[in-house]
Amino acid sequence: MCEAFDTPRSRLARSVVRYLVGSPNHPYATLNQVSLNGSFDMLEIELEIELAQRRPVPIQHKEPVRLTFMAHDDSWPPRVLSTRENFPTGMVHTNLDREAGGLALCIWEEAWPDLSTNLTGQALVERLRSWFSSMAAGTVHDDEQLLEPLILASSHTLIIPPGEMHGPWYIQQAYKHEGQMILGLSKEKPERELTTHNFAIYAPQLPGQQHGALARTPYDLGALQQLCLNLGFDLIRDLTGWLQAPDQLRDADRLQPILVLTVPKRRERDAPEEQLELWCYTLGESLAQLGERLDITITDQKTKQTTYKLLGTAENADLPSIALEPWRVVQRLDRGTARQFAGATNKTDTPLLAIGAGAIGSNVAMMVTRSGIGPWTVVDGDITLPHNTVRQVHKRDSVGYPKALGLQFALDNVFEEGGNTAIPVNVFAPGEQADALDAAVRSSEIAIDFSASPAVLGWLSEQPIRRGVSAFFGPDGSDLVVLAENKSRAVRVDEIEAQYFWHVATEAQLKGHLSAARLDKIRYANACQDLSAPLPPWQLQTLCGLAAGQVARLLQNEDACFQVWRLEPVTGAVQPVVIPVQQVHRYQEGTVRVSITSGVISTMRKLRREAGENETGGVLIGTFDLVRNVVHIVAALPAPPDSKQAPTYFVRGKKDLKPRIEELSSGSAGRLHYLGEWHSHPRAVPARPSDDDEGVFSHLEAHLGSLGGPYIMAICGEDDTWIRTGWAEHAVVEGVITHEPQ
Repeated sequence: MCEAFDTPRSRLARSVVRYLVGSPNHPYATLNQVSLNGSFDMLEIELEIELAQRRPVPIQHKEPVRLTFMAHDDSWPPRVLSTRENFPTGMVHTNLDREAGGLALCIWEEAWPDLSTNLTGQALVERLRSWFSSMAAGTVHDDEQLLEPLILASSHTLIIPPGEMHGPWYIQQAYKHEGQMILGLSKEKPERELTTHNFAIYAPQLPGQQHGALARTPYDLGALQQLCLNLGFDLIRDLTGWLQAPDQLRDADRLQPILVLTVPKRRERDAPEEQLELWCYTLGESLAQLGERLDITITDQKTKQTTYKLLGTAENADLPSIALEPWRVVQRLDRGTARQFAGATNKTDTPLLAIGAGAIGSNVAMMVTRSGIGPWTVVDGDITLPHNTVRQVHKRDSVGYPKALGLQFALDNVFEEGGNTAIPVNVFAPGEQADALDAAVRSSEIAIDFSASPAVLGWLSEQPIRRGVSAFFGPDGSDLVVLAENKSRAVRVDEIEAQYFWHVATEAQLKGHLSAARLDKIRYANACQDLSAPLPPWQLQTLCGLAAGQVARLLQNEDACFQVWRLEPVTGAVQPVVIPVQQVHRYQEGTVRVSITSGVISTMRKLRREAGENETGGVLIGTFDLVRNVVHIVAALPAPPDSKQAPTYFVRGKKDLKPRIEELSSGSAGRLHYLGEWHSHPRAVPARPSDDDEGVFSHLEAHLGSLGGPYIMAICGEDDTWIRTGWAEHAVVEGVITHEPQ
């Protein structure tokens, strides 16, 4: 880094400075000043903008901007100000009022945790230049996008009824979540509803019985008494004692008796009891009326007060005249019983962790729960908003409350036992719930990321989980993707994700999977990122059903999984795409983790054999995460046709290489990158760098290191492959992979 400037404390700010000062490629921007002001790092930059000769917005060829970064904390996006005094005001994606330091520009709408994983200094500068070019052309806001908000939204939430927006209003609910207040309003004055009933439950337990032939169903009290006597229980004697108790006498004229008799059953005479059978009857009379017919109570008709008869006895009562109405008794389900109805093969409860309680997470968790699989711990820091009720299990009464709590309540209401828990936090800021989140991560049998956030997927791969899974929809909602680690975690979920991006960019059956994002988004509130794509519930339910079935299968299958289901919305046809998960070689030093698939090693060895006595080589392709310092190598491309190959040297050519790399980047939505170079060494020459190889690595360091990302060189030999990874501000990491016999 140039000593003429102070060293910023922000990693991203340092990356920008390194790119603008040290890159041998023309960065099309000039760094004028670096200042460290309290908790902020500020860069003054002059951008060179590519402009059409005629442009609807007066953007200049050189535009000065100020970038403000949080010192030591890149979890916050940098603020971008135009410092040109006559920069046009009133434009979309800018602020209306100019601040003391300039005019604030809205450069991105993506969530910062996701955007920051791949935002190098070069990428940030190029994004700024692209924004100004689009602003000049009048295309920074696409015609198909919804209108921007007129004012910024506040941090609190007000929920109002649909229809005309006028009162009177009444507060129906009030909730405070993570310092934010949520109010729900109603036009109707709420009334507290009281749960009332008019039954008094009489519930004796009979002696245990050996199961056998069916007895005749009794339809009067006499027949029931005789049946009970045959089973060793005097029903009338016990019932009269219950009717004369003070609690029953107090409301005898209002309450009706309901008889719930429990009979324990055993298989053999001397066997232990293993099941309960319940009988239920009502009599259609009040307690007072029943007591008088049994001749054990008296009710004053004026005061309606019931008292017991001092010398009353039921011995002479006409029991057959007291009719009974038998009830069908069904038992609420627990998870174990539900598994039988659902045809699930697992026999015991399985603790599961869901990160994300939105469209896919809530529906999959509900379907899996209905199969008797669980319980779940649900983690989500968002609140339920009105539009969520279209595609999520959340209902109207959940609006305004945390999604995690709403989903927990819904899951607990499926079966009697409940047992689900909620942690309503963002995994990146768990606060006081950090210990609870850590415990849930460690105890879950499978931890599933439903968030559709690359940052969350990366976070999950680093956690001490037993097995990680990611399930998400494609950009237009017609594709479902499930990525699952094997039970030993030999391949982590972020490494499978890297393989996913490679196959999406290269497999014909996945063509268009990541390029089909919908532009007809709906704005559900008045903040910049308050957008949601339309997605028919039937389509979502179809894909969620497939995901729920996959979760159930994963409990019985220890293998890793990479599967895509492509739904044709017009016909409803689903095309499954199953791709084998490649094993990876992984090495780590300090904060840097590097993985390379077995397929990359096999490709280099195959190309080495085909080259005969000559050396060969090509380029390495993969993904990286700037926040977690992780790089995944997923492909080794062969030598371009204009390469120079000989027994003692290899010079990689360029023909058709740049279009190929750009095609891979486009097909993977920008996630695949050029990472560096590989070449082979001939037989009897160790796979270790020569002086010329060291020069190649220095070249990579100069041209890639200044961009802020990793740079890699690999040498494929006869017995092993040597890899070296460099990364700005990190030590150089080396690894050796011993070849397996072929």
